[in-house]
Amino acid sequence: MTIKKDLIGKPVANSILKNLKEKIYLLKQKDIFPNLAIFIIGQDPSAQYYLNNQIKKGAEIGLNVEAIRLPVNISESEFITQLEMKNNDPKINGIMLQMPFPEQFDQSNIINHLNPEKDVDGFHPINIGNLVLGRDALLPNTPAAILELIKYYKIETNSKNIVVLGRSNIVGKPIANLLIQKNNTGNATVTICHSHTKNLPEITKHSDILITAIGKPLFIKKDMVSEKSIIIDVGINKLIDKKSKRGYRYVGDVDYEDVYEKIQLITPVPGGVGTITTAMSLANTVKATLKQFGY
Repeated sequence: MTIKKDLIGKPVANSILKNLKEKIYLLKQKDIFPNLAIFIIGQDPSAQYYLNNQIKKGAEIGLNVEAIRLPVNISESEFITQLEMKNNDPKINGIMLQMPFPEQFDQSNIINHLNPEKDVDGFHPINIGNLVLGRDALLPNTPAAILELIKYYKIETNSKNIVVLGRSNIVGKPIANLLIQKNNTGNATVTICHSHTKNLPEITKHSDILITAIGKPLFIKKDMVSEKSIIIDVGINKLIDKKSKRGYRYVGDVDYEDVYEKIQLITPVPGGVGTITTAMSLANTVKATLKQFGY
């Protein structure tokens, strides 16, 4: 009999959304109505799908999500002008910048213009700085989702050897910093690996928890993990699949079928971390609202 090893994201997300719905109900009793503004440029299908999902989930818990749809030919200065309007709008509690941006945009410059108190992506340097220092901050959504998954499934991190595969500013660096902090989801010994890491299979194989965020489909095979491995797969990669009705399928950075019988636990793709990530920008909006009103 096969033992079920999947760390499913949906019950984690549902738990978060239920808690948020209760908080929003109490806020509305005090005439406080949380509002999230999402900026989206152009017609990227993935971005549109994510936006529609945010609007739907927000409506389910009583949180208003406003979409600011802008043309793909908008200039960076015009975009910043639109952003500043929402920065200064007291009715807007959270702001999300839906990627991708046009290639000519200076992403760092735009993020620097974002009000850090409304930055529900947790990308602003002030929020990243507070994260590194262990201070209260609006956390980047995917690392925050990983922590929620760890808490929900009671995965022990204290004194564990955790390998983070990927060094991006969105996932790799922040989750590594969060996992070394002195708290219930930290106290781990963390190793960050990347494209220049030598003897990668030897490092990943000796980890208690492996977090992958490199964007390489099916990269991790069973010879790179052990029987004690707990895998948190952040990768979402689109593969051509002629057997599928859609002609494609989504897979993680880990070869799920190859490692499944060997490892201890794993997040599926889709249905794992990504499911929780959607809920975290809504959670950050509620957190920002509470802070803005002195709660």
